[in-house]
Amino acid sequence: MEAHRYLSERRAKAPTIRSNAYDLKAYADWLEDNGLHWLHFPIRREDRCLDRFRGYLINSSNGVSAVPSRRMNAVVNFYKWAKAKGLIDKQLKMWEDQQVAVTFFNATGFQRTVGVWTTDLRIPHRKANVTTVEGGLWPLSVEDRDSLLNYLKRNASDQNTVLHAMFALGFFTGARIGSIRTIRIENLKNATPDPVDPGIMLVAAGPGTGIDTKYDVAGYLRFLRPVYNFIVEYAETNITRLERQAKAIKKNKSLVFLTKDGKPYSEGSINTAISDLRKALLKAGLTQFHDLKFHQSRATFGTELAREWMAYGDEVDAIDYVRDWLMHKNESTTWKYIKFLKKSKAARKANKAFVDQFLGPNFRGKEE
Repeated sequence: MEAHRYLSERRAKAPTIRSNAYDLKAYADWLEDNGLHWLHFPIRREDRCLDRFRGYLINSSNGVSAVPSRRMNAVVNFYKWAKAKGLIDKQLKMWEDQQVAVTFFNATGFQRTVGVWTTDLRIPHRKANVTTVEGGLWPLSVEDRDSLLNYLKRNASDQNTVLHAMFALGFFTGARIGSIRTIRIENLKNATPDPVDPGIMLVAAGPGTGIDTKYDVAGYLRFLRPVYNFIVEYAETNITRLERQAKAIKKNKSLVFLTKDGKPYSEGSINTAISDLRKALLKAGLTQFHDLKFHQSRATFGTELAREWMAYGDEVDAIDYVRDWLMHKNESTTWKYIKFLKKSKAARKANKAFVDQFLGPNFRGKEE
């Protein structure tokens, strides 16, 4: 009941509250499995529920996933709330406070470090040994992008047909899944040509349009004409979509993407669909998609767009253009794409030098 009250009082967006709920449920399940009460704080610290749960998270983690760190943080925040509400004795010492350094990028892309207060229950995690961009993800190669789209097209099914259209929008417009699943036919019909480049169609998104955007940023989704024509044709003529539309209630019929029951896609139904797709891809031998996330389509688009603009202009122009296409609230997010490309270019040169210098002519010959 305390957890329910905590969640109901949270001032956060629905996805954040949902994530907190999953984490608190996992903690509640663990307490039940171990026969512990959530206020079990004996004198011996190693016997306390929070310390034991922390140990459980660490032992069951692969060391790369951010879930244990996030889960522990969610649970600690719940306890802080409970103490503030007087549900826990204010004299009870459940952890030690400590200060840690946090690194971030400011609005102009410069790296900064600040000290923040946390607890000794925090679980640090090392990032995967790959260079990432937006959302902590790395882009797919153009070859893998095309391989994924071809797989979805060749292995036609109701679900794959929908995912093919969704991924096409992700890969070629850079739209977030939250925007894609809320696009309606009327949004497409009300699109206008870009005054600078008529080959681009502008679809208004954000508050008042019905298309969700992160942080409620107002702007336009940009569709290259072939992509725009493809998605309009899908919305109006695709048999799978029309069958799902027939099952939808009136207010949902114009949504471009509908589930098999004629309902709007939720975050959960999207995650389930992607999870099923990953399993199918692995079964087909496409192991490069073992950790596929839909958001990688956006990361792939942003990387390729930045690459093209840096080939024809300077970094400032590239940042402005990519920021507008991806509707970033802060330039610091766009900077990550530029840094990724510069770091990747430097890494390729360094790797070639390493091969030439240290691996000798036999290996160098094989590379060539």
